[in-house]
Amino acid sequence: MEEYQDILFTSDYKKSSGANKWTCTLILLSLALITRIILFFAAKNPSQVESLYSASIYPYIAGLVGSISGIIPFSIAETFLILTPLLIIIGLIAIIKKPSLFLNNINSILHYIVRFLAVIYILFYFLWGFNYYRPDYSVIANMDEASVTYTDLKKLTIFMIEKTNEKRDALPEDENGLFFINESFKSLGAISNKGFDDYKVGTFSLDRNFSRIKPVSLSKFMSYTGVMGIYIPFTSEPTINVDIPPQNLLSTISHEIAHQKGFAKEEEANFIAYKANINNPDERFQYSGYYLALTYLINEVYEESRQDYFLLYTELSDAVKRDMAFASDYWTSKEGRIEDAVTTMNDNYLKANNQADGVKSYGGVVKLLLTEYKDQL
Repeated sequence: MEEYQDILFTSDYKKSSGANKWTCTLILLSLALITRIILFFAAKNPSQVESLYSASIYPYIAGLVGSISGIIPFSIAETFLILTPLLIIIGLIAIIKKPSLFLNNINSILHYIVRFLAVIYILFYFLWGFNYYRPDYSVIANMDEASVTYTDLKKLTIFMIEKTNEKRDALPEDENGLFFINESFKSLGAISNKGFDDYKVGTFSLDRNFSRIKPVSLSKFMSYTGVMGIYIPFTSEPTINVDIPPQNLLSTISHEIAHQKGFAKEEEANFIAYKANINNPDERFQYSGYYLALTYLINEVYEESRQDYFLLYTELSDAVKRDMAFASDYWTSKEGRIEDAVTTMNDNYLKANNQADGVKSYGGVVKLLLTEYKDQL
């Protein structure tokens, strides 16, 4: 009789465990579905996203998560990324050695995978991703989006050439005549934050610091993806590829900080990086800001008129030309299938998150630059 009761207990326990397994999975899937429904309404109500999330709840979320992750000097996200292949290899070895262990638990494994993906989806949007659905920067900043012409583009490009030449003139160079930086990465992060002092987008202030920026230890490999920086919402970490040309490095730091401050759209993060850097008391950051804007503007001219592009290019100082040539050679040397694959992934990611232009969104900074230019006339 005792033996029969033990068998009955085990059977009931398995049924209870199975029921709990499905309950947990269904709850998380339901929450993921609710998140998706909220996104649907968020896309139609950006002003509500701004008041209920981006300008109210989000700064506290970023501050809390950032204060915790900021205690650790290295990137938590990169550490997990490095460990993931190792864990996969260990798992595959375990399956090869004991395939029955995998087959007997395949149901549980699938449940864990589904739960993990659901949690990642939910956390991504509640920790940061809803910022993709806030009003455009131009709306928050009350910018007047007047029509612009090609003449406006040329005039602004000429202005940026003059400012870029001016800021580059007195900066330190290495033995090859290239702009270089001698500070530690930690110091650059502190200097970068100065550009956000007294920076407001409408009434929304960008002067609050959430956590430290972090270098990517595998930066040399990261360059082959064409990626200069990534903001990690789950840990509130702006992570930076430190192997890139220095003028790119300084604007990338501010770009990722802009993401951390709640501006998810790429063109807006670029514009904020430009504004923060040119307002930074450090002239190296100022140069990087003007260089960033100039790069997008002169490339836009190139698309409109090759003749004008080459005429404008001759107006660049020799020092700026050297920096541009070095950056071009650097990125050309990193091109390949890895970059193509990552670019495609990034394009799909951006399109799935309220940026219909995908990777072309980065170049949308030209519109903001021209809008500001017309506003100031």
